[in-house]
Amino acid sequence: MKKIDIIATDLDGTLLTDDKQISDGNRRALEKAASEGIYIVPATGRALYTMPECVMELNCIKYAVTSNGAAIVNMKTGEVLYKNQMDYLTAEKIIKYGLEMDIMVEVFTNGRAYTLKRYMTELVEYGVNPRFTEWLKDTRETVESFPDILNNDSTIENINLIFSDMDKRDEMRKYLLACPDVELTNSIVNNLEVGVKNCSKGATLEILAEMLGTDMSRVMCLGDNDNDCDMLKRAGISIGMENGQDCVKHGVTYVAKNNNADGFAEAVYKFALE
Repeated sequence: MKKIDIIATDLDGTLLTDDKQISDGNRRALEKAASEGIYIVPATGRALYTMPECVMELNCIKYAVTSNGAAIVNMKTGEVLYKNQMDYLTAEKIIKYGLEMDIMVEVFTNGRAYTLKRYMTELVEYGVNPRFTEWLKDTRETVESFPDILNNDSTIENINLIFSDMDKRDEMRKYLLACPDVELTNSIVNNLEVGVKNCSKGATLEILAEMLGTDMSRVMCLGDNDNDCDMLKRAGISIGMENGQDCVKHGVTYVAKNNNADGFAEAVYKFALE
């Protein structure tokens, strides 16, 4: 069995159950792997301070790759060890276009996720799944306008765009594909996640692996959505979740059980632990 130094896992739809918790089985697998000297690294589209409490409180996690690779953070101190982020002028154009289209715009910066107050009473109308409205309210900080928290010196980790009208999503996608300075992905069918060019979970994991004295051949990655594909392609062991998109499950080392059936734990015991 190939020795694994790092287990890099997506959170939503992978490590976490649908109710955003860590199952007892997955928790035991995390702790067992960490006790054997394996680094457990959340590799998530979430900003640092939007990760659920059940992840933030884990003693076995020191590092995280956040906002689709925009930052490597020390979970114990909040220190940003690396960042690859969008400049304000690029972000400003995308935000302006999104607001003109009357879609929901979220901006991730400094480890936090911001959105406009006016969306909060109409989240479902703007395309947010009704199951996740309370979670979103708990994890987003609201502002009257984005210049309230952004200026010319700001760097932006990610811009998340949510659509209730898929024709608008198609229009926005075409606009973004013509922008030379951005990277485009998604984590649900009706969103688009915009980062700086060449920013991805996989590219940033390579940097973290080097920091920790290893390389991607000894990294095991687990994921379920389009924004996980890059890290799965680079990993020595790649695990797609049974509940994942077809593009994720194609070409991986193994397809694990779904996120509500301890698929994370199944893969860890099968490939990372003797």
